[in-house]
Amino acid sequence: MDMFKRFSKIVSENNLLAGGEAVLIGFSGGPDSVALLHLLTRLRKKMKLELTAVYINHSIRKRAALQEEKFCQRLCDKFGVVLDIVTENIPALAEKKKKGLEETAREFRYEVYELLATEDGHDKIALGHHADDRVETVLFRIIRGTGPTGLTGIPIKRDKYIRPLFEFTKEEILAYLKKYRLDYCVDKSNLTAEYSRNFIRNKLLPLVREKLNPRFDSALLNLSEIIRTEEEYLEEVVEKNVKKAVNITIGGKFEVALDLFKGYALWLKRRILRFCLMSLSGQNLAPDKEVIDRLINPDKKTQSLPGGFQAVVTADKLVIYRRVKAIVARAELNFDEPLEPEGLRLKIRARRALKKNVTLSRQKRSKKIMLDESRVSLPLCVRRIRPGDRFRPLGLAGSKKVGDYLTDKKVPSVYRDEIPVVCDKEGIIWLVGYEIADRVKVDHQTKKVITIEVSSGK
Repeated sequence: MDMFKRFSKIVSENNLLAGGEAVLIGFSGGPDSVALLHLLTRLRKKMKLELTAVYINHSIRKRAALQEEKFCQRLCDKFGVVLDIVTENIPALAEKKKKGLEETAREFRYEVYELLATEDGHDKIALGHHADDRVETVLFRIIRGTGPTGLTGIPIKRDKYIRPLFEFTKEEILAYLKKYRLDYCVDKSNLTAEYSRNFIRNKLLPLVREKLNPRFDSALLNLSEIIRTEEEYLEEVVEKNVKKAVNITIGGKFEVALDLFKGYALWLKRRILRFCLMSLSGQNLAPDKEVIDRLINPDKKTQSLPGGFQAVVTADKLVIYRRVKAIVARAELNFDEPLEPEGLRLKIRARRALKKNVTLSRQKRSKKIMLDESRVSLPLCVRRIRPGDRFRPLGLAGSKKVGDYLTDKKVPSVYRDEIPVVCDKEGIIWLVGYEIADRVKVDHQTKKVITIEVSSGK
């Protein structure tokens, strides 16, 4: 089948594009991105696509990069495609981050894609990864060390990212460019074995094909596809068990219910913990197996983990979270205006009412409390607990430190940084979710009340 027809079929069968989208193309001027650009321009009119390309100058090959910029601009002008050019000193950035050039360059590229897609309203981001790239990626992960998920390789689509050249080999791409007499840039650094991927591409893979298996690429991609379909099923199983065993607290901590967790098979335990750590990191980077296994059989009640993570074992839960500086910002609580305190997944709303129009309810451990308005010194505010905070709990004769009160209630210290307090001018009037201050309680003399209620937030 003609390559353009195959390309159109891949786009359609995998729902990469529906029509009418604004597409951002990662464009380096190399053979893969030139073929991708040309194929998408051929598809543009039929699918009513709005195409934009972006060239990223990494400042690694300064003279060659300037030539590439000019080439990319000429080609985009020829095909009527807008080109954005972004420049960054990747060597300096890599040194600052203490990371390798390849990793830093990759991270920066994706940051640029995300930023441009958000700012300019691109629906899809098209990248030129092809079958040879998939082989190299899977082999690289095997050599570096990976689990089944890593063997699935590069996906044909994820979120906004699409890879329409997914099934084409490098050989087919070069034949297409030759057929349409399309020029392209050659990055000479790709011909060296200096970088890991280049060594795999230029040294290791040719040797494996020659000495071990001439159809090695097909064999590896076949394995990757088998693993991918099995992974999809296993992830459905994991998702169901995550809903049962994992809870997210109002402060964004992940609680794993140990009574359920201990009964799971080892593979499922590992995947649940990986889900928690990846969700907390906000990146699609799987944690090391060693880190996960430390959490499966913790030898300490509190563990510090790589990446700024912390794990604490309570009586019945494993709590995993990222260490961040506690937010103690003060926010005013106005009547009839819901407040979402910074860093907490809850809403707080205060209202005024006549006593006869409300029903009194139990005040302890409640999500809704009532206070005597005449005993409250307005305005109200919400903040986190501070060291040395004191209040007089309902029914007590004297004041008590908030920390001592929570200790008496057997509230683990891991949760205390996410408990807000509502204050008036005189101090704490409600330790949210636990207790009100005795001085603002409602009694038979109360005429007007203030109700304060908390509910789940974002």
